Amino acid sequence: MGILRRHRHWVFLISAAVVVLAAATVISLTVVERVSKGPAFTSAAEFIRNDPLARQQLGVISGFGLGVAGGVRESGPSGSADLSFDVDGSWRNGRANVVVRKKAGLWLVVSATLEVDGETFELRGQPMPL
Repeated sequence: MGILRRHRHWVFLISAAVVVLAAATVISLTVVERVSKGPAFTSAAEFIRNDPLARQQLGVISGFGLGVAGGVRESGPSGSADLSFDVDGSWRNGRANVVVRKKAGLWLVVSATLEVDGETFELRGQPMPL
């Protein structure tokens, strides 16, 4: 107990550092999730969620992974995105690779594949507007 009293300023500083690091981690993950899940991702996710083959392979689609890989290029009313993200289903999980184009302000899916247990499925549902 004497050691804690002697070094109480270090205990306080270490505790404060742990709290600050935990808060920074939570804030960073929230910001990354919001930034990575913009309108292009929203359109791609809605497409995957409504695709019959995706539902057949994964079951009810309950959510999507924390991060989205790929790039989004946007210039006014046009743009393109090549996205890759995890898809969580009630039966099993997969990974979606989706190409999305922005035309006249709307993001539409051009092509999409779903990887499940080592197999790749080409999704052919109708493009969904935002």
